[in-house]
Amino acid sequence: MSSPTRLPRGLLVAFCLPSLVLGVMHGPEGMIQSVYAKHAALSLTALAAAMLATKMFDAITYPLIGTLSDRAYARTGSRRGWVIGGSLLSVVGVWFLLRPPQEVTVVYFGIWMAVTYVGWKVIEIPLQAWSYTLSADYAQRARVQAWRAFAQIAGPFLFFAMPYIAMQIGYSDSSELDFRNLGFAAVVCAVALPLATAIMVARVPSESTGPPPAPRRFSAKEFVRAVRDNPPLLRLCAAFLPFNLLVGVLNGVAYLYIDAYLGLGKQFAAIAAAALLATLVGLPFWSALAARYERHRVWAGCMAAAGIAFAGFAAASPGPLALPLCFVCYPIIFFCVSSSVIVYTMSADIVDYGKLNLGEDHGGLYGALFFFLQKSLMGVSAAAGLALIGMFGFDATAAVQSASGVIGIKLTGAILPAIGMIGAAAIIWNYPLTRARMAEVQAALAKRDSAIRPDQFSQ
Repeated sequence: MSSPTRLPRGLLVAFCLPSLVLGVMHGPEGMIQSVYAKHAALSLTALAAAMLATKMFDAITYPLIGTLSDRAYARTGSRRGWVIGGSLLSVVGVWFLLRPPQEVTVVYFGIWMAVTYVGWKVIEIPLQAWSYTLSADYAQRARVQAWRAFAQIAGPFLFFAMPYIAMQIGYSDSSELDFRNLGFAAVVCAVALPLATAIMVARVPSESTGPPPAPRRFSAKEFVRAVRDNPPLLRLCAAFLPFNLLVGVLNGVAYLYIDAYLGLGKQFAAIAAAALLATLVGLPFWSALAARYERHRVWAGCMAAAGIAFAGFAAASPGPLALPLCFVCYPIIFFCVSSSVIVYTMSADIVDYGKLNLGEDHGGLYGALFFFLQKSLMGVSAAAGLALIGMFGFDATAAVQSASGVIGIKLTGAILPAIGMIGAAAIIWNYPLTRARMAEVQAALAKRDSAIRPDQFSQ
């Protein structure tokens, strides 16, 4: 349904409904092991090991699911089957994960955490690939990704409202994040995700913008070729990799930087809330700029600004200036980091470039690569950040840090991210897929597709 016209708002709402419910499901993701530790008396070390085990195969499962969904699309011209299957698998995983039996074990936690993660990948990767094809228009692609990103962020807000809703209807007598309230969230998601998926499937037309490519047998060689022979993909990944690693490091050490080093533990919630608000403001702001101007230049400017904000964050030391610096620099960092929504708009252009030059739609594979870079590596780098400050001797319980500990926390939480962000901005500044180049790519695709099957392309 490629069209230069503005996409109807109702269509975007329908398309983003599953992403909204998935955001609710992701709400407890970062704290679920703590809930199991507190309310099921399971060892944090054992829970951490189970979480790590579920992540060990991400480098295989992400591209595998992306490639298999591409093969299904090549056969049928649709990714609906994967989205429906992923919806059902996600519901099963979350149901058992958030409603454990009385005598729960770490093995139980690990199994259902793994099922949940696989379910999320099976639905989210095809959804991302589908989003690429809602429009070929430069501005509309930015609009699609802004809607999806907003839905994904709004979902966790709804999750944290669940305990209060449960209390209001008599399901629970506490707002604490315990298994009763997690169970209520599971019931809501078990109903909402299949319903949202059904609405999307019924409301959003077939995502095929032209004749689907002829099915080809998957091989490791084809996978390597799809990545290696797409220079814009490699260029974008070269910038997106350090971006996510550094943001992940910040996420891992930010609490210790603000609380244990700067002594602002009481103000941390307010600072974090300001950063979250800045993220919500940033999503539509950067998407609007990316629709109007060259998106790679907008993203490069965002990263350069983030680098400057990180440098300001590095200047913060315990004292009267610490709080105002945090309230200024930390929200600016997250305001700039929210510009990552532009990357998914740029990745839609990469799919079109690959279709023209490689002859196949690798939307699932490319979407999976970006999900891997953002979701898996950020978690790994958060742990790496903690390990790094530990190597410098940072002590989370000390009232005053050693000189080496101060160097470690500043280097990890601010200085390296500042340098890395500016470096990533330089990498992407001369990105080849400009607005003019994409117009040429899409015109060539339209000409080729109409020659192959004009009756399909005109739909």
